[in-house]
Amino acid sequence: MNEVKLPFNARLAFTLLCIILIIYIARLGHTLIIPLAFAMLVAIMLLPLASQLEKWRFSRGAAAFTVVLLFVILLVGVLMLLATQMGAFVADFPQLQHQLIQQVESLQTWVNVKFHIDSTRQMDYLEQMAMGTLGSATSFVSTTLLSLSSMLIFIIFVLLYSFFLLLYRSLIVTFLIRLFRGQHRDKLLDVIMQTRYIIKGYVSGLMIEMIVVAFVNCSMFWILGIKYATLLGIMAALFNLIPYLGIYIATIICMVLTLTNSSLATTIQVGSGLLIVHFLDSNILLPRIMGSKVKINALVTILGVVFGNLIWGVPGMFLAIPFIAILKIIFEHIEYMQPWAILLGDVTLKGKKKPVLPKDPDPVSE
Repeated sequence: MNEVKLPFNARLAFTLLCIILIIYIARLGHTLIIPLAFAMLVAIMLLPLASQLEKWRFSRGAAAFTVVLLFVILLVGVLMLLATQMGAFVADFPQLQHQLIQQVESLQTWVNVKFHIDSTRQMDYLEQMAMGTLGSATSFVSTTLLSLSSMLIFIIFVLLYSFFLLLYRSLIVTFLIRLFRGQHRDKLLDVIMQTRYIIKGYVSGLMIEMIVVAFVNCSMFWILGIKYATLLGIMAALFNLIPYLGIYIATIICMVLTLTNSSLATTIQVGSGLLIVHFLDSNILLPRIMGSKVKINALVTILGVVFGNLIWGVPGMFLAIPFIAILKIIFEHIEYMQPWAILLGDVTLKGKKKPVLPKDPDPVSE
């Protein structure tokens, strides 16, 4: 059968149409895709422990249930740690709002005295900005409180999906092998192995980094005598998982909350401390923990995070890097897609060594 080669315009139109359809389906099916994506990351992270339990004569179902249960216990422990300070923060929110307005008014007076700027000109703009910020914060808190049930349902589905992914992982791999032609079997198994290896290393590395950064942040806030030190320290560590953008969002939030119950000097110390911790983390801690597991250049990382936010919001910002890493692995194994792998990475494929993977005849056993 002769292959029909379409003209460039037709191929370009077809490619753009496929991209638009993929984006539309991703946006339309976010209710299903987002929890399934998080479940995949959780399942890959729990896979080594599940495999070890199976070696100890656990059945596959019992092993999957046990590791998911352990993950739930860990998650509940973290939530209980944050619950006390979160409750105090919500109770103190009206007072924090009043204090923030007072701080803004004091700043307005200082600017008027030092720079001789008419206070009446500042007043409308500063009050609108402050009230806009407070209104956004109030809306955020109320939306968060109202959506707790949705968040609980989301977590339940993530846990269920994780359990079934661990339980039926061999069935899924068999389906993929039967779906493709026989000559592509080795490439498919290689893609599965590399995806498991890289995502497992990436997720576990992020967890270690988050724990270390949270401990450093909380210790710094405790030394400075910051109210809600534990809450702010863990929140800043969570935002730090968002590449490039998260630390600045966390710094602004922590400085605003600190300003409501501490002095301006303490607020500046909080912002400076968070930026110093982020600098040390990015240049010392993260390279040592992550190593060369995910090699994606900075431009693609930023574009991926912004695009993920446009499609799926905050969950998309967290999922952007793992998705790009998986795409890069797939592109490396398809000859005509290798230029895209080069574009996503920060090194060329020529002379590139593949990561040393653990020897395992079954790509899903560990």
